[in-house]
Amino acid sequence: MRHLVISAHPRRRSFNRAVVEAYRAAARGLGHQVEIRDLYAGKFDPVLTVRDVGITPGRRPPRDVAREQKAIRRADVIAFIAPLWWSGLPAMLKGYLDRVFSAGFAYLIDRRGNYLPAFKNKRAVMIVTSGATSAELKSGGTLRAFETIYDGLIEFCGIKVLGHLYLSGIEPGMSRRDGARRLKSVGRFVRGTFRQR
Repeated sequence: MRHLVISAHPRRRSFNRAVVEAYRAAARGLGHQVEIRDLYAGKFDPVLTVRDVGITPGRRPPRDVAREQKAIRRADVIAFIAPLWWSGLPAMLKGYLDRVFSAGFAYLIDRRGNYLPAFKNKRAVMIVTSGATSAELKSGGTLRAFETIYDGLIEFCGIKVLGHLYLSGIEPGMSRRDGARRLKSVGRFVRGTFRQR
């Protein structure tokens, strides 16, 4: 199984980066292949331009978008790993979705104007970090809204969302022990989600 990990955190030495490495180790431990796309390190441009909006089926996308689409085509699983900022994904990842998951690639439009999913047999997982506690995120409706929006977007394209892992209480002063405990939960999540697949 081929995993594409899409990471969106500006700090290379962030806890999110440790989550990416824990995901990679767990997936490789199952004998799976893993490709990492660090959107910040790769200097992906998240700004949707007039040219991007004009991408229609049959028209060639910009090189950076085509490169990302090629990586997605190779993958069986797409893992999104990012912090939760202001109840949503970082602008970098939102821009990635806007530019890369375009018409003719992620979804199709038939002659009657109906939208159809373009992917079959692709899966996705989402791992999100947050400084807020799980109770805070649940009580305010943040998690429900987040899943409704982003699962809806991903499933619209025909990708089955297999699960979410929320790593809450991530703070700069977090102890190494707490960090290690959360990273172990990443391994358990990956093994639990993909062991039988």
